[in-house]
Amino acid sequence: MSNNSAANKEIILLKKKLDLAISSRADIETDLKSQSSLLIKFIEKLSLVSKGMDITLDNKLARLRLLLKKSAPLADIEAQIKSTSLLLQKQSQINVTNLTQLHERFHAAGLALQKVNGLPAELRRKLRGLITDSKDPKDAILQYVPLLSQLLEFYDTALSTKMSTTALSATALTQQNATQKPVEMNDSADLKYIQRFETIIASLVVSDKHAKNILNIKSQVDEDMSNSKLLNSLLSVFDVIIEDLNDERNTAKVFLSTLSETLSTVQSAVKTTLSSCKESQFLHSSLNKQLQKQIVDMSTGLDKATSLADIRVDINAKLRVIAGTLEKKTTFEREHQDALQSQLASMTEKVDLLEKQSKSFEKRIQEQQAKSLQDALTKLNNRAAFDEYFDREIVRFHNKNFELAIVVMDLDDFKRINDTYGHSAGDKTLQVISSTLRKHIGNEAFIARYGGEEFVLIFSGINQADLLEKLNKLRLQVAKLPFKFRDSKVTITISMGASHIQQNDNVHMAFERADGALYQAKEKGKNNVIYV
Repeated sequence: MSNNSAANKEIILLKKKLDLAISSRADIETDLKSQSSLLIKFIEKLSLVSKGMDITLDNKLARLRLLLKKSAPLADIEAQIKSTSLLLQKQSQINVTNLTQLHERFHAAGLALQKVNGLPAELRRKLRGLITDSKDPKDAILQYVPLLSQLLEFYDTALSTKMSTTALSATALTQQNATQKPVEMNDSADLKYIQRFETIIASLVVSDKHAKNILNIKSQVDEDMSNSKLLNSLLSVFDVIIEDLNDERNTAKVFLSTLSETLSTVQSAVKTTLSSCKESQFLHSSLNKQLQKQIVDMSTGLDKATSLADIRVDINAKLRVIAGTLEKKTTFEREHQDALQSQLASMTEKVDLLEKQSKSFEKRIQEQQAKSLQDALTKLNNRAAFDEYFDREIVRFHNKNFELAIVVMDLDDFKRINDTYGHSAGDKTLQVISSTLRKHIGNEAFIARYGGEEFVLIFSGINQADLLEKLNKLRLQVAKLPFKFRDSKVTITISMGASHIQQNDNVHMAFERADGALYQAKEKGKNNVIYV
């Protein structure tokens, strides 16, 4: 009887070990699901970061994000990753074809210009050098931009030479028929083009690395500059923009290359994990069935045994078989878990590295987006930011009908500052005015530099009386600012036009009404606030 009790205890102990093994397997599967979920979230984040690089690639990544959100089967996700990788390879081939076509057209244009008669010898020499130096294809389309810029400059010179030749011929003909002195040609650039160029430079957003070059170009702009000098300045700005774009493109290229490699690694890991899981499930199922069969056999043997001696011999033999099966099961689970943990550790290391690169690239994108809505000189919102904000507020106004006001502000006689003391003094004035706006208006209104010496303010939830009181205080405060240039004290004043948004207003109507009020303030003698 005591032997039968001992056998039952052994059976109970074996069942506990079996339950422990099953529980251990469940824990492994839970851990695998957790790691897989983390990996899926990270892939989704990567796809969002790379959005906007290529429209077809965007569609592929959008499809991948949709599969991830719907918890689609891993096989479908694997297929989507594979097609995305193929798209990246295809895009690379397209770029090679475009480069070849661009190279052929560039050389054709250069050879066509060489055939033009009457080109200056210096221009022919430079053109020949350009064609010779660029005979080998480039690695990227952006590398052709400075070459095309130089070729356009040669075309401009050739056109100017032709026009000059024609003008000289006309002058010679005129001298034969008249005795008056010829009028000298004026090579000064049109003032409106110079002012437009200054506005473009002021609103230009480049990285900190190239911002100093833009400021140097801006400092050389003056109202008496010639057409050729204006053209050279424009080409210099193009060169800076091209270099800045090249830097950003190279950064994006490295990131996309790393992303492609990591997606390939993820694809391989997912495939390996699927295969491993299927094999593991099959082996575990086989071992569990074998253990269950051995336990059933042992129970059947107990029922059929006729003596304690027979029970002892039968149980001992079957226990040894069960112990061997359990040991084999434990060894397999340990090896499988070690292999899985090793694979997960390797993947985690790669994912961590790519996540760091992703965060760095994401930060650069956010910085560029912020800079694109910020005025480089004053650090206020720029015109693009104003357009976006005002559009949104107009829509909100028509939905909720709250008090919304727009103010257009302009510095009085600002041109006199630039003409008398130089552009650096004008820039400093704009920076001081911007600082004053931030200090005295702060978060009470949206502040933006609209262009040149013109600013716009958007107020919410303020009536006409309070608005005029605030604007007049600001006007008086600006007039008290202690400006001093070249040991001369200068008083700066501002004029403002203000208006509340009305029910039938759109963006343009509201702005034009406030701008008209600003014109009235100027006509009234400047340093005024007019409300309409």
